[in-house]
Amino acid sequence: MDRSEPHSWTASETLTALRAGDISAVELLEHQLARQARLDGEINAVVEVNPEAALEAARAADARRAAGADASCPLNGLPMTIKDTYEVEGFHATAGIPELAQYRAPRDAAAVALLRKAGAVIYGKTNVPVAASDHQSYNPIYGLTRNPWNPQRTVGGSSGGSAAALAAGFTALELGSDIGGSIRIPSHYCGVWGHKPSYGIVPGQGHIPPMPGALAPAPLAVCGPLARSAADLELALDLLTAAPQGAWQLQLPAPRHKSLSQFRVAVLTEGFPVDPAYAAALQSFGQALAREGAQVTQLSAPPAHMEGSAALYIDMLFAVIGGGMPEPELQAFDAAAATHPEGSLARQVASAVRASMADFAGLAERQAHLIAAWGDWFRDYDVLLCPVAMGTAFAHQIEDGHGPAPQMNRVLEVGGQSRPYMENLYWPGLATLAHLPATVRPLPELLNGLPAGVQIIGPLQEDRTPLAFTKLCDAAFGGFRSPTLPD
Repeated sequence: MDRSEPHSWTASETLTALRAGDISAVELLEHQLARQARLDGEINAVVEVNPEAALEAARAADARRAAGADASCPLNGLPMTIKDTYEVEGFHATAGIPELAQYRAPRDAAAVALLRKAGAVIYGKTNVPVAASDHQSYNPIYGLTRNPWNPQRTVGGSSGGSAAALAAGFTALELGSDIGGSIRIPSHYCGVWGHKPSYGIVPGQGHIPPMPGALAPAPLAVCGPLARSAADLELALDLLTAAPQGAWQLQLPAPRHKSLSQFRVAVLTEGFPVDPAYAAALQSFGQALAREGAQVTQLSAPPAHMEGSAALYIDMLFAVIGGGMPEPELQAFDAAAATHPEGSLARQVASAVRASMADFAGLAERQAHLIAAWGDWFRDYDVLLCPVAMGTAFAHQIEDGHGPAPQMNRVLEVGGQSRPYMENLYWPGLATLAHLPATVRPLPELLNGLPAGVQIIGPLQEDRTPLAFTKLCDAAFGGFRSPTLPD
């Protein structure tokens, strides 16, 4: 991709060009719309566009700039797409759920409103799996999204359309969400950047699921940005956490350090299944960091407090998913699990979706102890580097249907062994369960022709620390690399 072309710029580079008058918001939007229309047929990342409303917003952005009134709009004129789990005024909001195929959002979700207030020009919605519950992005409404690096491979999920749109040059900034790796796995599979914030720091009202009109925050779930650089993630997170939330104002701590040589880095590739080549690439990245001066420790075993955390995460995650689920859907889990032996992951999942309030209270207490243990661990380290998933983007598996129940029977090949598909949740679950911030950026080299990311986990509510570390990595190892598309 030619770096002189606007669709290849990072969000920060785009905003610099807009402020300098090198390109107008209308010209930029028209360029993005034309590229998406020309190249998105097979990829199918952007599933709905509203060019008329977007052009009106772009004209308003140009008018603000001409009047010198854009200082209060940090994203003034920046074209964006938004994951189709968010309510966005003027668009459908389906989350891939057939029953919501005709639902139109009456207003912007809280996070979307913050981006629009900052001057973002929202032109489209990006694809997701049904109810945002898969590591592939396909649904009966909009079909399958294909990876720009290899159309036979998944884009990940649930922010799969988001990551594909960034990789393909349809947008420079996206809003995703994450409960099972839904920001991080698509970023890893598509070669872009993503940040899962600490739990609760970005408002989630207007996200689906839960269903439209829900006000209570969902346990474990977070909202956060995807982009093409750590600087862009930081810019977006600043905007998404800027507004007062009720009676309190959030002020995230400054990053712990300002240079790679100051960071105490732990590298972990043990504890959960991972492809050996991917693990080796992560270990090599740790060695490269050490050559840049970072204080790197390659862990030979997981920290002791991680014991049992995968099982605890699965129990909590599927208790959340199962909450309020109708009996026929619960029975589908039972039926899928019935073909698996006692003690299997499938049986655990089927049991977890039927958790009682008392069950969940016990899980939450165990979670609190784990959060405290991670707090102690981060006194000795600043960031933990680990896999994002078990391997790189896998071939599509969609013939067996939609939703969580079919996933209980799928497998993935990992290092020559067949592993249960849902074990792909384990690595992202590390940060989700403990409410920790986690940033993903691509490793410097492709792995068998596909991008591979590193998950950079930081201390609780110290989101600026993994973001600052990732920015330093961007400076040391290079930035966004695009797939080759038939331009």
